[in-house]
Amino acid sequence: MANKAENNVESRSEHRKLKNKDDGLSSKRYFSLILSIAGVLIIGATAIFYVYPKIMNEGNIHPQNASTQAAADKEVKKEAKSEKATETKTKEVAKETTKKEATSKETKVTDEEKQSKDYVLPESNSRKLTNADLIKLAPNELRLARNEIYARHGLVFKSSDLTIYFSSKSWYKPNPAYGGELNDVEKYNLSLIKSRE
Repeated sequence: MANKAENNVESRSEHRKLKNKDDGLSSKRYFSLILSIAGVLIIGATAIFYVYPKIMNEGNIHPQNASTQAAADKEVKKEAKSEKATETKTKEVAKETTKKEATSKETKVTDEEKQSKDYVLPESNSRKLTNADLIKLAPNELRLARNEIYARHGLVFKSSDLTIYFSSKSWYKPNPAYGGELNDVEKYNLSLIKSRE
């Protein structure tokens, strides 16, 4: 019987230990559940009291000022239309300007091309020529290129064929007072052309 009493006491003490363990686990579970719920409530309250008003203020949405908001929206639309109209006009003006510039450039290019076609060697008065410049010229073109240097200054030619040729050029202006003076580049080019003739 003493064994039975001891077994009963041991089973009761074990039962109490188990019960105390269960109570400890369940109270921990309740505590963590309560903490989770409290966290959710705090986050919700923060959203309602802090975040929502900031969102409303950033968007300038005030329910009591709905008519003011509608007027502001109309004003924004008017400004947008005005900006579009201005932008369209600006684009049209830019297109017209571009067309005029293109036409002007074409005219300049055409004038420059015309002048360069009027010359046998367009730069013979300003740039020292090379053999590569002269290689492509025929003997009669070399003669014209040499006399072109003088014609730029308005030399009046004794040879009728040169007078006729240079008189057909838009840039040639006869100057009976011209005495044959040349700059250093022209002198160099003249001697180079003579050496190739």
